Amino acid sequence: MPAQPKRAWESYYNSAADARRLTWTPLLCYVLLYAHFALCLLAWLPIWTFGLSAPILVVRWLLATHELMHLRSAREVDAITRLMPLLLTPLSLGYREFLDIHRGHHRHMATPDDPEYFQIRGSKLQGLLNAMSAPEQAFFRWLRRQGADAELIIGALLRCGLFALLLVLSGWYFLWYWIPVRLAFGSSYFAFFYALHRRGAAYGVYRITLPAWAERLFTLLFGREALLATLYHDIHHAQPRISAFRLPEVAQTWDLPQAGLPVK
Repeated sequence: MPAQPKRAWESYYNSAADARRLTWTPLLCYVLLYAHFALCLLAWLPIWTFGLSAPILVVRWLLATHELMHLRSAREVDAITRLMPLLLTPLSLGYREFLDIHRGHHRHMATPDDPEYFQIRGSKLQGLLNAMSAPEQAFFRWLRRQGADAELIIGALLRCGLFALLLVLSGWYFLWYWIPVRLAFGSSYFAFFYALHRRGAAYGVYRITLPAWAERLFTLLFGREALLATLYHDIHHAQPRISAFRLPEVAQTWDLPQAGLPVK
């Protein structure tokens, strides 16, 4: 069955209520992440417990922010979302820049013009290493392509200051924060870019399947919305505004190619 016109899928799009939920989810993840780490620093909770919550919160933050990027521009989000203060590195971009990068990924998916191509090319090991260093690479690649304006400079200085403050306040305990957060972020990027856009030497976008137990575990940890956005990534690339919750339903009536560029 050929891909249908865009208007045929408007009833499957995320709503304004979805946008509000996807705005609050990353903010809640920030609060829970840094509140948990603060409780560990105060010795009210064992420091090792942070290694349990951080991967869950980082992945939930990342996937909710990804969905939000298809619904709200940088001017339509709040100041915290726009700043994107997930403290991974002293050199980081904000929502505006990551939104532009993600739009470029959709326009030029898995081609040399894709801003995320550096994560997709090469071997699995190269993909993993690039995913782990993606925040810094994104920062310097942005400067090389776009340069720095006042908004980027102010945002980067604020994020750098918050990163330094967290480092000073936590001392050596900072490693208990940084290692699980960075591993969770890098692993998510590897899964979302390399694993979904490569099959051997072939580049494209691919639907995946998981065993039932893995789907249940994924849903328990990260939510069903995140699971479906991952499993049906091919449809997401073809119609990015379709709600992840509706993707299985769409998959029943729209037969997309399983490789290559998405059908528009």
